[in-house]
Amino acid sequence: MPVCTTCTHWLPFLYTVYQSDYNLRLEQCPNCHSFAADPYVELDGLNILIELMLLRRAVYIHLLYNRGSEPRREDGTNDNTRKSEIEIQKKAMKKERNSWQLVLRLGLILTTIDAFIRWSQLNSMSRAFSPWAIETLSGFVRILVGSCIETVAFHAGIILAYYAVLRVFNKRPKSDISGEFRFSLIPLALFYSSFTKLFFLFLLTIWRPSRSQTNIEYPVFSENDLDREWTEWTVRNVLGGMSAGFGLRVIMDVHPVAATFVIVFGWFVKTRVSRLVLASGWIGQNVTSPEAWLASSIP
Repeated sequence: MPVCTTCTHWLPFLYTVYQSDYNLRLEQCPNCHSFAADPYVELDGLNILIELMLLRRAVYIHLLYNRGSEPRREDGTNDNTRKSEIEIQKKAMKKERNSWQLVLRLGLILTTIDAFIRWSQLNSMSRAFSPWAIETLSGFVRILVGSCIETVAFHAGIILAYYAVLRVFNKRPKSDISGEFRFSLIPLALFYSSFTKLFFLFLLTIWRPSRSQTNIEYPVFSENDLDREWTEWTVRNVLGGMSAGFGLRVIMDVHPVAATFVIVFGWFVKTRVSRLVLASGWIGQNVTSPEAWLASSIP
């Protein structure tokens, strides 16, 4: 069931459609009396993406809980009170299946983008090699596989930790938003929160600072190199960590200490898996240094 993006109160419908899909009226929240329970219903994808990158809590609630919710029809053909329990269960199962399909699509796209960014930053191949050479493509595929393994480990660690937290806090009274919780929301929230980090990292990949000429016999890091690496580390670790924590806090109706434990445990699992991937030798020959690979794997 959809919820209000302001107070997370449960609502039967977010808007009412009259005659055509473009003639609609947004519903007012009966709890907080917000003018529109979900104003993002009327926004297009670009505006929603901008709001998502700005880490608006309301847009997370819209995408996680209200996306795809059916409207109330003027003729009453979509009245849930007239539907049987079996029809409601089938509808819920279909929504959950669609959520996992969206997780797979987002995961494939965003992990590929992340792998490309890491490959462009950590690739140890000389610039003399063609980007379409077998050696170059093989290095990218290896980094892509390593990134996929780390992503699965991170999400699995978060899900397992949150499951344990739910078992401990199962006696707490459930709010409207916690009653709509599904485990598919965890990877969705993590993928949505990674848009901001990937956007800035992609910009750093396209517009790199010019490298100064260094002495070949005594190579040193230039000021531009240190500034670029510090910027990339800050975006990936600080901004990425804050975004992931913010996205998970939207769906985690638990104490902030418990939520912090869940996030730290997920990062711990991902770091351990990243070290195992690096120790296997699968990635080591395609990156500049093992420390650079580990630094780019968190969060």
